[in-house]
This record gives sequence, C-alpha cells and structure tokens, in this order.
Amino acid sequence: MRNISLSLAALLLVLALCVGCIDRTDWASKGPTDENYSAQLMVLGAEVYRDSCAACHGSDGSGSFGPGLVGKGHKYSYEEQRRLVERGRRSMPGFGAGLTEDEISAVLAHIRVGFFATSNN
Repeated sequence: MRNISLSLAALLLVLALCVGCIDRTDWASKGPTDENYSAQLMVLGAEVYRDSCAACHGSDGSGSFGPGLVGKGHKYSYEEQRRLVERGRRSMPGFGAGLTEDEISAVLAHIRVGFFATSNN
C-alpha cells in the first residue's frame, strides 16, 4: 500500500510540474516586434510562408497541424526562430536546404511582423 501511495504522489507531482510548464501566454496580443523590414522582403516572406509554412501553421499563422506563430517573435529571438526554420524541431522539418538565405530572412520577417500588417488591412 505504501508503494502505491508513493507512486501516486510522484505521479501527481510530475503532473503538477507539467501543468506549470504549459505556456498560456497570448503571444498574438503582444503585436509585432519593433523590427523594420522592406516592403519587398515582406512580399517575398508572405509568398514563402504561403508555399512552405501555411499548410501546417495556417494561412494566417493561427495554427493548424503545427502551432500558431502570430506574436511568437516576442517569445523567441530572431536567431532562435532562424535556427528553427533552418534545422526544424520535433515534427517540423528543417528548411535550410530548401530555402535560400533571403527566403529564410523573408519568411522570418513575415512571421515576426507580417501577420499583423495583413490582419489590419
């Protein structure tokens, strides 16, 4: 009986810790990052996003199979997001071999500020 109680207590502790790790921040409410990108880069970024990202992350970045991306520029630095796009993570494939440096820069611009520009139109 004592082993069952200890096992149950350990399980409850692990579950409590996991619940505390869930990120409930409304990143989209934080708006775009304060970075500035050229209109040309933003247009390219929207095209690359549509062709390479929208199927999993949704056409508006709100999420689908993959997580929502709107506002995530506040959660991750530019360098962290660039690494994620290039190398991938968990079920997301890396795009470093399939996209040019300019295309990666452009899609990051779209993710970090472009969703907000298009949602305000």
